[in-house]
Amino acid sequence: MAVTTEKRTYTVDEFWALCHQTDERLELVKGALRELAPANFEHGLVAGKLQVLIGQFVMSQRLGYVVAAETGFVLSEQPATVRAPDMAYVSRERVMESHIERFADFAPDLVAEVVSPSDTFSSVAEKVEDWLNAGVRLVWVIDPATKTVRVYRTGQPTQVLREQDTLSGEDVLPGFACKVSELFAW
Repeated sequence: MAVTTEKRTYTVDEFWALCHQTDERLELVKGALRELAPANFEHGLVAGKLQVLIGQFVMSQRLGYVVAAETGFVLSEQPATVRAPDMAYVSRERVMESHIERFADFAPDLVAEVVSPSDTFSSVAEKVEDWLNAGVRLVWVIDPATKTVRVYRTGQPTQVLREQDTLSGEDVLPGFACKVSELFAW
């Protein structure tokens, strides 16, 4: 069922129902549908590597949960915005206080977005802004083309990490660290 050509504004509930009537991968941004293109192989390798690294750390420390790219988070009811990051970490406390049968009704603690060749600077910046405005404490934008990670926190300057630098979980994932180069090694 093709839905992306229909021009109208959706609520979170309407979007939830629509997602179960189509095979398309969609996000809801300010009430409008956004189609998500399949990622290239390099994107998948980087996102998968990060998910394994973070997942192993989170499980060993019993800190919470790491979720995959298809997981929807309601960032706003008005205007309705539901985003699906490439990888997210959610502390155990946030999940225990919420309902998880539908889209998560809370923001993750950490979000990672892997830049795809089709991404524009403005689309990535919009995602980062949406995540931070919703209360995400730490956003990592990983760019395979430049082999860099941009680190975003509300009210702080953007930090750019290169291959030789260490990516840290800071106070969101205390004790987690890996070389940026490890994300791009396969």
